[in-house]
Parts: sequence; structure tokens; C-alpha cells
Amino acid sequence: MDSRARVVEEAMRLFGEQGYAKTTIAEIERAAGLSPGSGALYRHFRSKEELLAEGVRSTVAENAGLLALLGDMQAVAALPLHERLATLARAGLRRLGEERDLNRIVVRDLAAFPALLEEVREGEIRRIHAAVAQWLRVQAGPGERDWDALAVVLVGAVSHFWLLRDVFGTHPSGLDEDRLVAAFVDLAEGLLQQPAS
Repeated sequence: MDSRARVVEEAMRLFGEQGYAKTTIAEIERAAGLSPGSGALYRHFRSKEELLAEGVRSTVAENAGLLALLGDMQAVAALPLHERLATLARAGLRRLGEERDLNRIVVRDLAAFPALLEEVREGEIRRIHAAVAQWLRVQAGPGERDWDALAVVLVGAVSHFWLLRDVFGTHPSGLDEDRLVAAFVDLAEGLLQQPAS
């Protein structure tokens, strides 16, 4: 990994752990193996804000896992519906974990950077919701439902579970991941198998 990529990786980790405002340039330099306080970071980035923007954009650009799973229907098409749904829920939880630092930054820091927040909305969140809605349409077959709204509900349930578990260490309700996935499957399977009214 080159030094620029290492700077981005360590900055995102520190921003995720401590928050953008509390993370100093010297801390990022130290974590990236540069001489702390030397200004070596500025050979790669003009400012801490530019570094944040690069970290957010590169993380959003790398998010292919869940979208790839949703796009590659052949990978899970042979599984029974309940297993496809469990795969979807677990892939969502895994993606959220892999992007832990970005998720923390979005929740805690990006309100101060509206242009970056909009990039995350368009490049990440809307794409995920649209892909899940389309996946649900394909699973459901004939019949009309508001799959866009149902995708928001289902993605929101998984995201909220992950977020609270990240904040508290365990979900405040005591619910574990297996039970969340089972409930997700029950809810989504019922919607997909019930005739639309």
C-alpha cells in the first residue's frame, strides 16, 4: 500500500473512532507511519477536509459487495426464499461492519459537509435502496406493492440494528444477529408470499 492510501485508511479509521474534529493531522501522520507534526500529510492532501473527502469517496466507490450480490441473482437464485432473504440480511450487516468508519462519520460528522453528505446519499444509500427494491420485485413475481418503501423499511431495520449494536456494543434489547435475521426473513417472506391487495 502506498503512503497516500495508508494516510486515507488511517484517517478514516481515526475519524471513525474519534470524530473528524477531534482527530489531528499529527495523529493521522503517526498512524500512517509518517513523522508526526512534520507536515508530511500535506504532500498528499491540501487539507484535512480534502483527506476526508477522499476517504468518503473511496469508501463509497469500493462498496460493491452488497450491490454485486443483488446484481448477481444466479449466485443465490437456487436457494429457497428464506435462505435468499437471510443471505441479504447478513450481507447488509457485513457491509455495514466493513464500512463502520464511514457509517460513524456519516452519523456524527457529515452534517458539517453537506456536499459530501449528498455524495453518500446518492452514491451509497439511494443505490442500496434501489437495488434492494429491485431485488424484492424480482423475488415477488406478479403483483403490485410499493417495493421502494418496503426496501426502505427492511434496509432501515438492518441498519438501525447495526447502528445501535455499534453504539452500545450489543443491541440494547439484547437481541442478537441470528434473531434479527430470523425476524427479517419472517417479515420479508410474509410480504413476498402474501398476495398484494
